[in-house]
Amino acid sequence: MIRVTIDWKDGKKFDNLIRYIENNLLYAEAQEQIRVLGHHTADNMRQTINLERKRPSKASHNLDNAITAETLNTTAGVEVGIGRISTLNAQAPYWEMIDSGAIYTTQKKHIVPFEDGEFRTFDVGTSHMIEGIDFVGKAIRNLDNELREQMEKWGEKFIGGAEKASK
Repeated sequence: MIRVTIDWKDGKKFDNLIRYIENNLLYAEAQEQIRVLGHHTADNMRQTINLERKRPSKASHNLDNAITAETLNTTAGVEVGIGRISTLNAQAPYWEMIDSGAIYTTQKKHIVPFEDGEFRTFDVGTSHMIEGIDFVGKAIRNLDNELREQMEKWGEKFIGGAEKASK
């Protein structure tokens, strides 16, 4: 699952923002916003997979169906898990190859259409390169940007609140 730690440019930790939010009755709003961002991140992963799919005509959608966002904790903060590894491994065991790329050795003979319109035959035991699409990394970078934007909305209040708390 994706987990993110965020530092403010002035070195204050995300935990300070959470304390400020708890103390200033923004807690429910913050919980909901984090939950929404978690689900939006899962949507971004699925969108990246579908937009950058190498063989869209043969799409099974097992991978994008396996990517979920779950609210794991709402009592001591909010925690949203995106992409449960056990589910991904069970429903789309090739997910890491699609994300990172890999050399794949075929288990059976098959014919693969390529972007140039040509078809290539791969015999049993043939190795070929699968180009990764980095859907996890892209989702993390997008989540980081969205979290920073949300914190900027609360930023002036946070920085002012943190300064008051330290005095």
